[in-house]
Amino acid sequence: METFSVSFTLGKASAAHGANVAHNNRKYLADNVKPRETNHNINFKMQRVESAYQELFGAAVAEYNARQKRPCRRIQDYYAHIAEGNREEPYYEVIVQFGDCQTAPVGSHRGNIAATMLEEYMMEFEYRNPNLHVFNASLHLDEACPHLHIDFIPFYTKERQRGLKKGVSMRAALIEQGFAPQNAGKNQLEQWEESERNILESILHRRGFEREDKNAHYKHMEIPEYKAMQDAKRVAEALQKMERVSDRDLSVESVRAMKEELSIAKQTAKRLEEEKHLPYRSFFYATDDKQVYVQQELERRGIPYREAENGFEAQVCYLKEIREIERSYRTPATSYRDTLRDDIDRLLLRSSSFQELLQHLTKRGYEVKTGKYVAVKPPHGERYIRLKSLGEFYSERVLQNRIQSKLQFEKKIGDDLADAVKTHAPNVMVLRTVCVYMENFHRATYPLRKRMPDKPFMWTNDPEIDKLLALNDAINHGKTLESIRADFAKLTEQETAAAQVLEKMESVADGDEFQKAQGYYARIRRELQKASDQLELAERVFGGTYIQQLVRENNQRRQSEYIPSGYYPADGIRR
Repeated sequence: METFSVSFTLGKASAAHGANVAHNNRKYLADNVKPRETNHNINFKMQRVESAYQELFGAAVAEYNARQKRPCRRIQDYYAHIAEGNREEPYYEVIVQFGDCQTAPVGSHRGNIAATMLEEYMMEFEYRNPNLHVFNASLHLDEACPHLHIDFIPFYTKERQRGLKKGVSMRAALIEQGFAPQNAGKNQLEQWEESERNILESILHRRGFEREDKNAHYKHMEIPEYKAMQDAKRVAEALQKMERVSDRDLSVESVRAMKEELSIAKQTAKRLEEEKHLPYRSFFYATDDKQVYVQQELERRGIPYREAENGFEAQVCYLKEIREIERSYRTPATSYRDTLRDDIDRLLLRSSSFQELLQHLTKRGYEVKTGKYVAVKPPHGERYIRLKSLGEFYSERVLQNRIQSKLQFEKKIGDDLADAVKTHAPNVMVLRTVCVYMENFHRATYPLRKRMPDKPFMWTNDPEIDKLLALNDAINHGKTLESIRADFAKLTEQETAAAQVLEKMESVADGDEFQKAQGYYARIRRELQKASDQLELAERVFGGTYIQQLVRENNQRRQSEYIPSGYYPADGIRR
């Protein structure tokens, strides 16, 4: 009969490697994580521990504080009170696993069975442990073998003569669940751990497997610790081998080892020398924030790079340092409210009515509650959020008005395009580009960007449409591609002439004439930049490459989310 080993490890929040919620939720990626597989992970619950404390103990703390006549005895923040104290752990974490990386690796048949059994164990955990509140739980399928992280807060409910009527205590929680301490033998914690291991064994039996007893009890170790332990084992084995050989054999073995090390060192030096002459590589990122962070770190460390149209370029010999910088980047925290606003802005542009907007939110995983006020609960949120509480642009009436304005804008663009086609107007290509842009945005081809960050996202607040409509207005006033090119050439000549004037007037840099010439040069430079942007836009629109370039740039950004080594050779050819 097939067997699986069973691993059940309990850790404390205060221990060095006892619990790491940020790692569990992939706020950062450790070296042993496969980024391409992270989207396969299953997050059963993702609640902030502070929010869980408020939910569990908010009423009890308020009642306790009301009884205290001396303000110094009142509890302002119960989570901080427990975390900063020495009596109780603020929360615990268990890591559960069937098999190991040799017997049940991720992606294998046995690995899939192990993942299914872990899901089954998770589904029954809270029902079986009513005094252990799970605030975070993740099944990881992006490492060597499937394993489950469960973070929970133990609490008691039986009223106490002094203190909180409901509070944190692992011992009291397990006693309430029936694991009473005994005079001799196992305490309540050992009894509970044994009970949970028996549950894991019963899951195996239900599926026709036996438990493999490895007779090993290891504490949970981080990856560097585990590797260090394995290195120590190899050193011990080598020492044992050396004890069994003669002095002559030992000398020969030492000379051979030194020759191997010298050969490896020479190969490494040769490889590093070759890397210095390798061509540049283009690095790109899914978000502008990450790119700015990486470039700032490169400058701080003195690593050379050069700007590129989409990202930056650096030599491959700096790849290791760049990857280290990328791993240190932390995505700016976004609240449920910020995410909800962005989702509403995007989904509103795909909706023709308020009810259709609510349907799109439901498909996206939100729970919608209608009544006097419309409220929605995010996919991993704990509470409903009233739309009116999101700000002046998100009440039901304002959202309905925004939808009507959006429909009127789209109708006007459609009518203008139809009229331009009938009259063979020169702005047909521009209006068609606007329509294709909006269609692609509906299909989520482009990221959501705002021209005015403090305003909600609408067609009138989209920087790309704003530029296209400015070009359309210029063409309606008689501009053509040829005249735009001529304007750019004229401004280029004026900029060159103004620069020459400034150069001749360097000797009188403090005079009024110099200040006027300097102001004129700055104004010409601004106009030249504006003309350059308009010419580039016009050439892309009339050349039919505007949409293709937007799609290509966005695809490169999207690929950077899934390609862990996300870079291109500087020649643009993917290898």
